Amino acid sequence: MKYALVGNPNCGKTSLFNTLTGSRAKVANLPGVTVDPIMARLRTNRGVDSAVDLIDLPGTYSLHPKAPDEAVTRDALFDPQHTYRPDGLIVVMDAANLKRNLYLTLQVLDLGLPSVVVVNETAPTSWSKDALETALGCPVLPVHALNGKGTKALKHMLSSGSMVPRSSDSALDSAKGWRSRVNLTALEAALPDVSPSGMDLLVTADDTPDWLDAASKITLAAIRADTGCGSAELQLGEAAHRSRQVRDIATKALGQNPPASRSISARIDRVLTHQLAGPLILIGVFFLIFQAVYAWATWPMDLIDAGMGWLMAACRAGLPAGWWTDLLVDGLLAGLGGVVIFVPQIALLFGAVAALEESGYMTRVAFMNDRWLRSLGLDGRSAIPLLGGFACAIPAILGARTIPGKRERLLTILITPWMTCSARLPVYLFLIGFVVPSQPWGPGGLLNLQGVFLFGIYAAGLFAGLLLAWILHKGIPKAAPTQFLQEWPPYRVPSLKRTVEQVWMQARAFVEGAGKVIVMVSIILWVLSNTAPGGFATADAEHQERVNMITTAGSNPEALEQAELDWQSNRMAASWSGRLGDFIEPVIAPLGYDGRMGVALIASFAAREVFVGTMATLYAAPDSDEGIGQLKARLGQEINPKTGQPVLGAATAMSLIVFYMLAMQCISTIAIVRQELGSWNMAALQALGMTLVAYLAAWLTYAALS
Repeated sequence: MKYALVGNPNCGKTSLFNTLTGSRAKVANLPGVTVDPIMARLRTNRGVDSAVDLIDLPGTYSLHPKAPDEAVTRDALFDPQHTYRPDGLIVVMDAANLKRNLYLTLQVLDLGLPSVVVVNETAPTSWSKDALETALGCPVLPVHALNGKGTKALKHMLSSGSMVPRSSDSALDSAKGWRSRVNLTALEAALPDVSPSGMDLLVTADDTPDWLDAASKITLAAIRADTGCGSAELQLGEAAHRSRQVRDIATKALGQNPPASRSISARIDRVLTHQLAGPLILIGVFFLIFQAVYAWATWPMDLIDAGMGWLMAACRAGLPAGWWTDLLVDGLLAGLGGVVIFVPQIALLFGAVAALEESGYMTRVAFMNDRWLRSLGLDGRSAIPLLGGFACAIPAILGARTIPGKRERLLTILITPWMTCSARLPVYLFLIGFVVPSQPWGPGGLLNLQGVFLFGIYAAGLFAGLLLAWILHKGIPKAAPTQFLQEWPPYRVPSLKRTVEQVWMQARAFVEGAGKVIVMVSIILWVLSNTAPGGFATADAEHQERVNMITTAGSNPEALEQAELDWQSNRMAASWSGRLGDFIEPVIAPLGYDGRMGVALIASFAAREVFVGTMATLYAAPDSDEGIGQLKARLGQEINPKTGQPVLGAATAMSLIVFYMLAMQCISTIAIVRQELGSWNMAALQALGMTLVAYLAAWLTYAALS
């Protein structure tokens, strides 16, 4: 059996889904977090119930979808062949917003599927369970989605299969009264598995679902024409009727006093959404977050760096000399060290964003930015995907489904990759030290200069994206603007447990995802760096001859060390990776990069965080088990013989920062853009255009600073 959780955005569906299944799907105190169905098995006290699957559908305010995520829910409920078509429904209502939730609840119950209504009591409210059950004609269960209170009865109902369709003699027949002028006879033959109420909703919809076959589409179009009305007029008729039913139910079953949390939230909103103070507070909040990324993560990063250096030295000392030991130490461990060292800072960023989401503040951010975003062709709802892009572009682009307007959604998707994702953060943290020193800054030395610079990088990426939106807004044909209607959830004190869980899940996903790529890339790069088309016989013979000459002339440690470095450089030049670097170097030399850095740049298109690990592999000193800190110090002093400048000086580092800030994030982002826009041409054009802009900007940066 499959049971789907249906409800308004931010009513607690996903929290209840996690409680019932033991899953850890992302939750937040803002609408639009779930944009795709999620399915998992029901978990009871006896373990996993393999006979019951639960489906968390995206939140919707109505079964007349206005945005793609709402259409996903409508299609899952109506399409008989849909992968997530449920056998029964769990209709979730928020106790703090029962009256508003009733509209969708009445639509869903009219579909005729076995149903139970769950009232999520996360705020103190007054309502009558008996009166609500009588009015709706189905069981009503009060639960607390976060702590699991009341879910035992729900689990028993799901496991036993005791749910039944809505009672036909319920006190309120919500569908009756608005279907009189719609003749469904022809459509009933074409769609025998869809309830009469479902067919009514299809007739009055603004769109025609893709899952209908050609004959059904023709029949639907004919019935719509026979009504003599447009979809808007028919929907208004339904809305007027259902609104009367909602008022009747509210009078009989619901308390009239608003919850205390609403009045408290209203007082907080007077400050946080103030026309002048609101934007300043928003900027201040994110400025402090980036300061914390540096101020609080230094000591755990130093411990991780020292620990990785110790592990590399221990492996080299404890394992027999050979190529596989070199692969383990210089390849895998050096590459992984370039990722794990930055986990504390990434975790801090994830934790801060998770706390802001759970508090309810992020929803207000969308409202505050709606007016000026519209002048750029965007929508206030674009703010949530754009801010989500600071974590990862992929879920952020998926989150753009909550934007009703196609034009606004297109622009949001096109500029989201210019938001600085967490995969770029290790690159910036590695490079910033070459550009600005780590020192106190500002009044009383309270701020960290590198933290200020990092905030500037994020702001510059955001500005670049908004500038692109404005340019495209001027060039793309205009469309009718969409209305901005958004629910404001009450403010909540973020739960430490849930915040830590979110940080743990996202940090683990970051390490696991980057780790898999690092392992693959490190092995490939090590092999390419330690094999050559003609072998290393010439470089090895020249090295041995030079060592013999130095030894014959007398002990000279500095000369021997330089000979070792030159030998390593000659082997790298002769290797396959050296040949690849020589091939691409003419293209990247104007940016200040040598061949090995170009190889690292190409490898990072698989995942941005791979860059640091790749640098650690390609620039590893012979027989030296460096941490990332030691590698940075050496690259800042080592001279590139072709330019006479440090391999990684201020100009080169700043050029790399600008390139990574403006180039497409990774291959996965290109794939998800193609999925959402339905066009490989658009995805490829976006990727090539962003890379060209990044190249030109990096070239100008290096030319100006070198």
